[in-house]
Amino acid sequence: GPAGPGASAGPSRKGMSPRHQMQHIFLQGVRSLVQFVPARLEVGEVRRIVDSLMECTRDAPFEIVHTAERALQNLSSSNPEASFGCLLPYARADGLDLNDAANPPALLSALRTLRCLVDRVSGDALGAALPSLMSLFRGTVCHRSVDVRKATVFVLVELHFVLGDGLDLDGLSDCHRRLVDMYVDRHPKRVRQ
Repeated sequence: GPAGPGASAGPSRKGMSPRHQMQHIFLQGVRSLVQFVPARLEVGEVRRIVDSLMECTRDAPFEIVHTAERALQNLSSSNPEASFGCLLPYARADGLDLNDAANPPALLSALRTLRCLVDRVSGDALGAALPSLMSLFRGTVCHRSVDVRKATVFVLVELHFVLGDGLDLDGLSDCHRRLVDMYVDRHPKRVRQ
């Protein structure tokens, strides 16, 4: 029959531990909450939610990371300025080892969320953060992890559509600039123009 309260707490068919199963259910609830009740959140609450979601990306299975990133995207679509400001501390190169093939979870999640966020942020906020972001991107575009490199290129492509010629790709190699240009040319926003 159906599993009740006394059922075994072994791994699910997805192979998640009981802890990760509960975390996944919690994240799904948070994701729905920030999607449907976003206007009621103050900046301090946004910061706590971002911090909690970023914490969930550490040493977690794919389902947890993916759900946390989707919750971050939902939050950023309703509170872009606050979310942007709260994500910036996670988009730093402090202690980043470019030779480590592992994905730095918080940085990767921040990059993936920034990709969906940059076109919703004011020009002033984006301009103020751009020098430190570009410094980060010059490093992450060379990271050994393909996921980090790819996320960086995708953020740069979105920045191109927001800033146009204002996006200075100096400091990137010719190869990296051509890669960004190639993705810009193939982007649906470019095709519609």
